This record gives sequence, C-alpha cells and structure tokens, in this order.
Amino acid sequence: MARQADKGEKGGRAAEAPPEPYDKLVERLEQVVGELESGGLTLEASIEKFAEGMRLVRDAGQRLDEAERRVDQLVKSAAGEDEEVPFEPEGGRGQGDAGR
Repeated sequence: MARQADKGEKGGRAAEAPPEPYDKLVERLEQVVGELESGGLTLEASIEKFAEGMRLVRDAGQRLDEAERRVDQLVKSAAGEDEEVPFEPEGGRGQGDAGR
C-alpha cells in the first residue's frame, strides 16, 4: 500500500510545477551547447551536460508541439473572424512525441 501512496505523491509534485517557457529552454540549451563545445569539461561533466541538453531538446519540442496544436485550433467564428479555442493538452505534461 505504501508504494501506491508514493506513486500518487510523485505524480502530484510533477503536475504542480509549471512548464518552463520555450525561450528559457532554448537559452539554457545554447548555454549547454557552448559549455560542451568549449572542450573544458571532464568526460563525466560532458556526459551530464549532454543529458541535460537532451532533456532541454525534448522539453522545447513539447512546447513547440503544444503551440502548433493551439494554432491548429484557430477556427472561424460565425462572424467570419478568427477565434481561439482554449487548448487542453492531451495526456498531461511529459507525454511528448516519443518518436523523436
């Protein structure tokens, strides 16, 4: 039973954190790439930076996918003007495009 409670707590904490804005993800990714390209990191630090960069790429891709879906939801109103329909992400945070 304790295991089930632990799973619920983990899910609750992850859902509380707001997603990082796309611009901040790209800014941080550029910093990580610069650090990797500098050649001044140890092998272990390089691997950690690479892993961080891959997470940033995945998260930024998810933000772009969400933005694309929002754009796709623009519909014509009865008066012929564009109207935005609120976007509700499917499956919640972290589902992203696993095929990338």
